[in-house]
Amino acid sequence: MQPDPFGNLRDWGPVLELICKLSDESKLSECQPGLTRVLRYRDNWRLREEVLNRIGKINKPDTTLVLQVLDIISDENLYYEVRILACDTLMEFMKNGANTFENQVKKEIRQTVGNLQSSQHPPLFEQALKKLYSVAHEKFSIV
Repeated sequence: MQPDPFGNLRDWGPVLELICKLSDESKLSECQPGLTRVLRYRDNWRLREEVLNRIGKINKPDTTLVLQVLDIISDENLYYEVRILACDTLMEFMKNGANTFENQVKKEIRQTVGNLQSSQHPPLFEQALKKLYSVAHEKFSIV
């Protein structure tokens, strides 16, 4: 399979169908570069949310994909619902494949979550950050 089979993201209908199909066939891990590109694409919230809803099942997410999810969490220009969804996805990654994370990724997660927790946010996002911190603490022995 191609690492990025998604083609033109402006034509989002077929892309959405392909994401769902690959997820149903448990093949999302084979196209992580393409999924990262979809997450970076700012012009379609449906694609971004669908990818976030489905990629948590990937057992060995690559560093670029994990860091892109972390970027969504920390992006203050994005709406809180997608940032909370990204927190949930990152927690799934950690629960399923924390042993595969590089030390630098663990450090990035620790720093980002710590920085975000030190400022005020709406209660639902603060709750998501607390859960994320708790899972990171458990999986990475973060102090």
